[in-house]
Amino acid sequence: MTSVHEEFNTRSIWEIRAKYAAYFVSWVAFFGLTFYLVSRISPIIRLLMDVLNVNRWAQSAVHNFSFFLLGLLGLGMVIIVENYLRTAIPQNQLLRRIVIALGSVLILTAASYALPAFLFYLLRS
Repeated sequence: MTSVHEEFNTRSIWEIRAKYAAYFVSWVAFFGLTFYLVSRISPIIRLLMDVLNVNRWAQSAVHNFSFFLLGLLGLGMVIIVENYLRTAIPQNQLLRRIVIALGSVLILTAASYALPAFLFYLLRS
């Protein structure tokens, strides 16, 4: 039977608490960024439908259903990343996994800022 210190590869209880605090803060940051991204993508879908000349009635239905689907996708991502980060603590890979999780959602957020400019360019053409 291994002790807690051997399992988490730490020297003190404060290191374990610090790892769990970092895990919790990064998970909350991922949660916030993910749902900001979901709310950011919804108007982009409406703009994309304007570019593609979709019927006005179909736009409303697609917009409402896409918001529901994006919300479910965001919730699924948050649940998966929570497990991904929590299992990283005993494996001593927390920092690397935080960088991967937060980096991926930050890249998607940056792309969501570039896409409307591209769509406006397509509308002008």
